[in-house]
Amino acid sequence: MTTSIKTVLVGCGKMGLMQAKIIASLPEFKLTGVCDINPTNAEAAAAATGAKPHDDFNAMLAEHRPDAVAICTANDTHAAYTIAAAQFPSVRGIYCEKPMATNLGDARAMVAVCREKKIPLVINHQRRIGPDLTEARRLIQAGAIGAVSFVRCQCAGDLLSDGTHLVDSLLYLAGDQPVTWVFGQIHRVGNERRFGHVIETGGFAVVEFASGWRGELLTGDIRDPNSAYHDLQIFGTTGRLWRKGDQWPNLDIQDAASGVWRAVPIPNPTESGIAVAYRLFADTMQHGTAHPMNGDIALQGFEVLMAIYESARLHRKLTLPLPQDRFPLELMIKAGQL
Repeated sequence: MTTSIKTVLVGCGKMGLMQAKIIASLPEFKLTGVCDINPTNAEAAAAATGAKPHDDFNAMLAEHRPDAVAICTANDTHAAYTIAAAQFPSVRGIYCEKPMATNLGDARAMVAVCREKKIPLVINHQRRIGPDLTEARRLIQAGAIGAVSFVRCQCAGDLLSDGTHLVDSLLYLAGDQPVTWVFGQIHRVGNERRFGHVIETGGFAVVEFASGWRGELLTGDIRDPNSAYHDLQIFGTTGRLWRKGDQWPNLDIQDAASGVWRAVPIPNPTESGIAVAYRLFADTMQHGTAHPMNGDIALQGFEVLMAIYESARLHRKLTLPLPQDRFPLELMIKAGQL
């Protein structure tokens, strides 16, 4: 019988509490500690899971000596917690909330330290393993809508916090092929911040892949206000696929000749995408199986995100790789561009 993976979680806000409950419910894991700088949050997560509450991350690591660490803190702290966890002797796996960081330098450092320590790093882009996107990718590869040339992606929220899912889903549908160039534009009204960092009000981008595929991304108030939170339309020569947000059933297919839409039959999920991702994480830790949400894949998408901001800052189309490691939105604000 395989021993349960001793796990601790840091960041017990809304998403952290949800993930703590998921971890505690899975037989592959044993959640022993939860941590938050707000003791009330930690105590709430402890009461819901039976784990011990903490307000000091390093003290929690020292006491529990976990096999795995789940990180659900503010976006601007993901890198620091990941690097600290990777350097702790007992840790053999890290599961981090999206987006992986707030600048490319931190994201690259996260992947580098985990690679050096031979620790699997997983970033919580759970939509890419959902049955809807899995079936959409299968239909694309099977030629069900002909040759694909264009994908339109829309969501509410800011590009970094919410658009990270759009970019990851786009990359997944494109078979995680390399991106050759990025063009982006953003605008900002006011001085809003979310999850520990500055944000823009709306964004637009065009991304081209090595195969010639193009993706169009619209976020915040630039998106169609009638579109769903995570709306993806895939245009092919003989038809279209449409992921109509997160509410099930959410995948339709259209025949271009008739213009008729019909639902794609997909079984209703019996388990959340995050729970499935954690089960895969356990398999990765115990058997070395590659995780579909691993840090290398996430870093590719994160570089595209940062390139959108950098293109907006420099007012030109950018080819990858991106040499600039800082958060371009912060640079724009400091320079008075926004």
